Amino acid sequence: MVVKVIVNHGTRAPDKLYDYFVPEEIEDKISIGSRLKVPFGAKNREVEAYVFGIKMKSNARRLKAVTEVYDRAFDEKMLPLIEWMRDSLVCTYIDIIKVIVPRGSINKPDELIGIATESCDEVSEALKKHGGELEINELLSCFDTDMSQKINDLVRKGILKRTYRDRYDVKSAKVRVAYSVVEPDMVADVIKSLQNRAPVQAKMLDILSSTTRVSLADLVRFSDGNYGALRALEKKGYIKCTDVQVFRNPVRQEQCDEKKILTPEQQTAFNRISESLGNGFYEFLLHGVTGSGKTEVFLHAIDQCIENGKKAIMLVPEISLTPQMVSRFSARFGERIAVFHSGLSMGEKYDEWCRIRDGKADIVIGARSAVFAPFDDIGMIIIDEEHEQSYKSEMQPRYNTHEVARFRAKQHSAILVLASATPKIESYYDALNGKKELLTINNRVNDSKMPGVEIVDMRDELAKGNRSILSVKLREEIEENIKRKEQTILLLNRRGFSTFVSCRSCGYVAQCPNCSISLTYHKFSDTLRCHYCGHTIPNYTTCPSCNSSYIRYFGGGTQKVEEEIFKLFPDATVMRMDNDTTSGKGGHERILSEFEQTKADILIGTQMVAKGLDFPNVTLVGVISADTSLFADDFHAAERTFDLLEQVTGRAGRADKVGRAVIQTYSPENPAVVLAAKHDYRAFFDGEIKVREAMNYPPYCDIASVSFSGPDERTVSECAKRFARVLSDNPEIKEKVRIIGPIRAAVAKIQNKYRWQLIIKMRRGSNITPYLAEANEHCRKNKNYETVIIVTDKNPNTIF
Repeated sequence: MVVKVIVNHGTRAPDKLYDYFVPEEIEDKISIGSRLKVPFGAKNREVEAYVFGIKMKSNARRLKAVTEVYDRAFDEKMLPLIEWMRDSLVCTYIDIIKVIVPRGSINKPDELIGIATESCDEVSEALKKHGGELEINELLSCFDTDMSQKINDLVRKGILKRTYRDRYDVKSAKVRVAYSVVEPDMVADVIKSLQNRAPVQAKMLDILSSTTRVSLADLVRFSDGNYGALRALEKKGYIKCTDVQVFRNPVRQEQCDEKKILTPEQQTAFNRISESLGNGFYEFLLHGVTGSGKTEVFLHAIDQCIENGKKAIMLVPEISLTPQMVSRFSARFGERIAVFHSGLSMGEKYDEWCRIRDGKADIVIGARSAVFAPFDDIGMIIIDEEHEQSYKSEMQPRYNTHEVARFRAKQHSAILVLASATPKIESYYDALNGKKELLTINNRVNDSKMPGVEIVDMRDELAKGNRSILSVKLREEIEENIKRKEQTILLLNRRGFSTFVSCRSCGYVAQCPNCSISLTYHKFSDTLRCHYCGHTIPNYTTCPSCNSSYIRYFGGGTQKVEEEIFKLFPDATVMRMDNDTTSGKGGHERILSEFEQTKADILIGTQMVAKGLDFPNVTLVGVISADTSLFADDFHAAERTFDLLEQVTGRAGRADKVGRAVIQTYSPENPAVVLAAKHDYRAFFDGEIKVREAMNYPPYCDIASVSFSGPDERTVSECAKRFARVLSDNPEIKEKVRIIGPIRAAVAKIQNKYRWQLIIKMRRGSNITPYLAEANEHCRKNKNYETVIIVTDKNPNTIF
């Protein structure tokens, strides 16, 4: 038997399938998706490989043999998805496998250098001091200069040897357990014989006789004994010990929650979805206002899907949404749900993936990566808050979750439901043009009203002498909410204390040495930090350029808002939710849980407080500045501003209390602000779609961004120009696309890498991926450009 495999070689070798011979003794262990160990390259280095095909013979000569079978990484149904992603995203097979298989379970072999023959060279002497063998990075750290070439020369001469050791960041969790091997009718006699001489052993055996098995730790604790007694019992042959796998379960079980009665609008939406289940692929766009109970429709639809014997995937945009969503699903479906998102530890994520793969879960809830859940019988995929940018991957492979979900739903003849109070312009356009069915819910549950929204012109505030970040109106509303013991959410989509720090004497601005961006001041740590590469320095009180003490802090982030709130409302309890406060494990869940329990009067946050959260005691929302995203250099700016304002104001008044919102802006006449205040999505869409058509932006075209980065700007720019020339010289696409650039990227340097960019406009649905791949390969083969990283991104979140 011969297998066709993709090798995880970690080199620039071609991204192609290789044939390997399978020894007869392991043939029955191998199937499509199996993960193997195989020898690769001239030196037969053992590496990880994945089975993409099985055949009886090969035309290749002198095939190498598979040396080991690890496990199964994916099933046969994932193969078409992998091939489609590779063809459409300009990425490698391994790029895709790394997002399908849990991080940490992929082999990252250690390179070991050891002594092969006696020698007096300095490298061998260093190895002798450490037992004759070291991991390559540990060995290199023993010297003040780079010894890489010297080590390679010594390996080539046979003085040193290079070997590899498998390394996995995560493995199955195991617990040592004990169980009794005494015949049931003999247990009482054995316990009696131990009672006087070894009472602890007798107690342990008594515990084990009444159960299947007990962990050693529990057995010692319950018997008030010790591990010595355990070993004695094992030595006498009364018990045996073994390791069993346990699952690290991140889901907290909730009290059972009964189905709620749907409103007429919810029922209509559910009926259409339910009627379509089991009748092949079908796609819906559920447009429901904030607080309309879309989640309850999801719960009913998934319940129907599970009753039909199918599996369901429920996607949410960010981990900030997951705790509340998981809580509701856990209360309704119990242990049949699995959670999958980046907030889990690698061990938890691996165990959840194994539960899904092994059929121990029917429903997966998670962020973007959950779309790859290893189900073999999907009945429904739901993408909640489908307008969110986080559904587009910003790393290789740069996939769009909507497209992956659509591919999998078609493959499984399943239902795809996109849902939002503010659908993407492209999604709503497609629904109006019959590419998906539009379902609408225009009213909130319990007949609660949409919050009244007041727009405050901050130019007027400034003219009246108010230089605070809070308008008089918003300050009065917060005071009123505190008196009523109701909660407030304040949104500012910028973390940190000040946007940048400048010297008022000479104009010096603290810049990141690695990126072409200013450093942001974080007051509580008194540091200046780059939000691109993480570079951090202590804050300065005198100018590094002219030694002046006139230092000013410009702009304001969530920390500055928090400080202002503390000054104005000293008796209020305030919480802040941004990347700084939620970076630790469970950070989102802790803050949201405490706020839900009304342990805080005011929650200040970035955009993560704007979406999907449901707190019955929140009656006021304040937007500190609607202008933060309004004038971004991107055609999405108006849409994203409308989405953010509509979503965050929709957090108010979701239960039986009336909600209200205050939007502060320097552009009160802007349609995105005015229409968000009116909660009028359709009017905003009608205006925005005319702009898109006039400017030929999506949904009237597709856009591809090709970025180039490297340590030398001249080389990067030359590579970008060569790439553009290869494309423009191709007669097959010359008339189909418009190439803009190449130009320097908006942030011209990140982490000491210079960045250039190429923008390509094309007719919607055009497939120019083969031509992009051809240009990419042309540049990759040129040794002058080997330090340049080229990344292609179709319909990216931002284009400049």
